Amino acid sequence: MTNSNYIIMAKFNSSDKLIFVNINKSFEAMNSNNTSSPYYRENLKECTVKFWAVKEEKASAATHILGCYQGKVIEVVKISKVRSASLDEYPGRKVFEGSEERESPYIGLDLHEVFDSLRNFRTKYWNL
Repeated sequence: MTNSNYIIMAKFNSSDKLIFVNINKSFEAMNSNNTSSPYYRENLKECTVKFWAVKEEKASAATHILGCYQGKVIEVVKISKVRSASLDEYPGRKVFEGSEERESPYIGLDLHEVFDSLRNFRTKYWNL
């Protein structure tokens, strides 16, 4: 492990169980106010917490969900509750509820320094 990897790992709290989600499409739809897009969400938190294909055991064990745009963490939500989306919304997908952590040490984290590849990145996990 290189010194830079030790620095990256030092940013992680060993008790945190993290879900990283790629919010590129919903963030761009939100920023352009493209309300006709199926990816449109009203705000950054909604981009991060809504409609993810995450297995129940990982969703219920996670402590935080992190919204990532272009490979960097821009939103952190401490999870208080997880529910399944309604059948008429996005069947089988999860919706996370919780509080935003704007001062989180994970804000600004570059996922290229954490994961070997971000190819086809929708969700990634740490400590789960």
